[in-house]
Amino acid sequence: MWKDIINEDMIIIDPKVVDKDDLFEKMVNHVYNHDLIKSKNKFLKALQKREKVSNTELMDGIAIPHARSETVSNLFLSIIIIKDGIDYENAEKGAAKIIFFFGCDEKYNKEYLQLLAKSNRLLKMSKFQEQLLNCNTSSDVMKLLEKYEAEHTTEDVNEKYLMIVTIHKTNFTPDVLSTMVEMGITDASLVESTSMARKLAYEMPIFAGLSYLSQNKSKESNLILAIIKNSRLAKRLYDLLKDNGIDFGQKGNGFIQLIRIEAILGDYEEDIDI
Repeated sequence: MWKDIINEDMIIIDPKVVDKDDLFEKMVNHVYNHDLIKSKNKFLKALQKREKVSNTELMDGIAIPHARSETVSNLFLSIIIIKDGIDYENAEKGAAKIIFFFGCDEKYNKEYLQLLAKSNRLLKMSKFQEQLLNCNTSSDVMKLLEKYEAEHTTEDVNEKYLMIVTIHKTNFTPDVLSTMVEMGITDASLVESTSMARKLAYEMPIFAGLSYLSQNKSKESNLILAIIKNSRLAKRLYDLLKDNGIDFGQKGNGFIQLIRIEAILGDYEEDIDI
């Protein structure tokens, strides 16, 4: 993924910027000079409009400013590292030192979401943050990105599978969805469900005496249903979640099922409108 959307020209280490507004203006000028946007004014306004919705310093010291605009020629990512940090107008998160800056046209919505999700997962990793801040050249950053690049797998020929992700600890659901988006899985349905343990123990009188059996067990669950074209994606999802601290190998967290589909009637792919 990285090689298609970023190169060393889009990696800037310790630029001379004094504050957030100065950073935005210089970032916009930089991508304009590299023919990634057609209008500096339109894209800057789109960037500022998104920032007014909510501050994009989403983690301590890490900002992900982004905007969608028809003036963007191609989906792009620029990485800015400011080792001393700058004021990003978010006192709770402190000075911003790592900035992942995105832009895209609306026709790249799926790829845009995938890139945001991938960056979000990596930037949550303290080891990746530390290694990024230790980079001294653009080449160092590119090598680091390649190191963390996920392995690509080929699609299974003429096969489709129903992947069912059962999440017992529902606080895991946002990270599971984000990881699926990163993998390019965006055609999915989320179902909020009640576990059988709760039904038996709390809602069916004949089993009411069994309520003690369900203590400390999950009462609510989430199900995510997705059609995938590659059976290996299920294992890849399992591994990525484990890397992110969600281990479905531990009892009570959840599990993933994979069922081969013989036929699909209708179009299951959903257009993304964000």
